[in-house]
Amino acid sequence: MDPNKYSSEILKMKFCPLCKNVLYSIEEDSSKGDPFAVQNCRKCEYKEKISPDHPVVYEHVLREDTSAKLVLNPYLKHDPTLPRFTEIQCPAPECPSRTGTKGDVVGVKIDRQNVIWMYQCANCDTTWKQNAQTS
Repeated sequence: MDPNKYSSEILKMKFCPLCKNVLYSIEEDSSKGDPFAVQNCRKCEYKEKISPDHPVVYEHVLREDTSAKLVLNPYLKHDPTLPRFTEIQCPAPECPSRTGTKGDVVGVKIDRQNVIWMYQCANCDTTWKQNAQTS
């Protein structure tokens, strides 16, 4: 799909021809098969089916893992709003926390649905990703 082909259509807001309120895009279930998209007026119940020739909804899929970029932030360990863990051990063998220095690991939940955390050691700046353990 050429992104420039529909750019003027995507940016246009549509209004209800009956009451002049904004039309909202929603997906409706069809009892005869596939769901379809409509633009709906919330005031007067006017509905207009969205044409495939002029779509107003599109999907943008990112294929790059941005979680590593999040943790590579050098100031992450100084953020007081992030949870800190003293019971999690840094995996780096040369980390000072393995030789007596108090362990201090900062955690960021990068995927809430699958419970995936990214950690950064505040002592040596080592970063790693850990999945939730299932019992």
